[in-house]
Amino acid sequence: MFKRQLRVITTLTVLFMLMSCSPQESSNEKWASPAGDNSVSPNLSLDMEGLPILSWMKVDEGLVALQYSRWTGTQWSDPITVASGEEWLVNRADFPSVVQLSQSLWAAHWLVMTDPSVFAYDVAISLSRDGGKTWTDSVAPHTDGTFSEHGFVSFFAEGDDIGAVWLDGREMTGGHGKTVAVEAVGSAINGMTLRSTKMAFDGSVYEDQIIDGLVCDCCQTDISATPTGPIAVFRNRTEDERRDIYFSRMVNGRWMKSKPVAVDDWEIAGCPVNGPSVAANRDKTAVAWYTQAKGFGEVKFALSDNGTDVFLTSINVDSGDDVLGQVGLAAAPEGGFIVSWMTFIEGTAGELRLRYIDNDGVAYAPIVGSKIDMTRKAGLPQMVLFQDKAVLSWTGGDGSNKTVQVAEMSIDLLQLASLQQ
Repeated sequence: MFKRQLRVITTLTVLFMLMSCSPQESSNEKWASPAGDNSVSPNLSLDMEGLPILSWMKVDEGLVALQYSRWTGTQWSDPITVASGEEWLVNRADFPSVVQLSQSLWAAHWLVMTDPSVFAYDVAISLSRDGGKTWTDSVAPHTDGTFSEHGFVSFFAEGDDIGAVWLDGREMTGGHGKTVAVEAVGSAINGMTLRSTKMAFDGSVYEDQIIDGLVCDCCQTDISATPTGPIAVFRNRTEDERRDIYFSRMVNGRWMKSKPVAVDDWEIAGCPVNGPSVAANRDKTAVAWYTQAKGFGEVKFALSDNGTDVFLTSINVDSGDDVLGQVGLAAAPEGGFIVSWMTFIEGTAGELRLRYIDNDGVAYAPIVGSKIDMTRKAGLPQMVLFQDKAVLSWTGGDGSNKTVQVAEMSIDLLQLASLQQ
C-alpha cells in the first residue's frame, strides 16, 4: 500500500488528464521518428545540454548501419552514420548506443559476430571529438581473444577517464548457456562475468576490472553518474540460480564489491532478458527492476541516499500476469523519478506505462504513455526526460517493415496524476 497524500484536483481536471495521456494525443507530429523504414533497436540518451540523442540500427539486405539523430530544440537533425558492416549482431535485447560523455568526447558501440555457431560476438567501440560528426576506427574493450559473448555495454565517465562496463562470456567455454568452472581472481567463475575497462582516445585500454564473477547471461546493464561517482546495476546470478538485482559503486577509480539492491529470491534456471535501470537525482539514487519471484510479473523501485549502500524497502510499481517489465528510469527535473515499463494486453499488443515517484518514495498513479503493437519485438523501450516532456522510443511497425517509433508526453501529467492506490 503506497503512502497516502491529499491533493485537491477537480473532477474535470482528472478527466482532462486521462484524455490527454491517451496514445493518440500523447505524441506530437514534430517528434516523429527520424529513423525511417527498416530501423530497429533504438537507444535514447541526453547530450551535455540536455538534448535527446536517438540512435538506431538501419538494416538493408544484410548491411547494418548505426545511425543517430540529435534533437535541435525544434526537430531531429539529419541522421549521421557512425559505422556499418555485414557481420553485425542485430538483437532486440542487446543493442548499440551513441552517447556524449564529456564536453569534448562522444562514444558509440555496436556488436560484431565472430562465430555464429556458438553465438560469439565482440563489442566494437568508436570515439568522436568533434561533436559526433566523425568517428575513430573501432576497438574492443576486451582483450581476451575468445570466441564468446561480449555485450550489454554501459558507458561511464569519471573525471577525465572514459570507461565501459559489459557482460563478458570468456569463462563460458562451452558457448551460450554451457559453463565450465575455472579459477580466476581467486574464486571459481562458472559463467558470465561483469567486467570494466577504461579507454584512451588512441584506442588503448587500461585498468581492466572484474566487477562480479557470476551474473545473468543477457540482462541489460545500466550506469548513472552520482555526486560520489558512478553506480552500475545488473542482474546477479548465484550458484543456486537466484537472479536478483545488484549494484556496485566506483570509489577512487575502483569498483566496489557488488551488493543486492533488494533480495527478491527469484529462482530461475535461465536468463529472463530483463535488466534493471538506475538514475540519480540530487541526493537520491533510484533503481527500478523486474522480477517474477512470486510467480507473476512485478516492477519494483528502491531509493538510497547518494554514496550509501543501503536501499530502502522496495516499492511495488506494478504487478500482475500482464506485467512484462523492460523497465526504464529517469530523474525528473524538479526532483523524483519516472519509471517506464511494458505490459501485455492481448495478442501481441501491449502498453508502455509510466509512473512518477517523488524523492520520499510516494508513488503517483500510473498512466499509459503509448500503445505498443508488438511487445516482444519492441525490445527495451527507451525513455529520457527533456524539459517538460518524457520522450519515448521503441521498435514498432509490422513483420515486413520494422520502424523505430518516437512519442512524447507531458511530465506534468505524471506529476499531477492522482496519488496512491
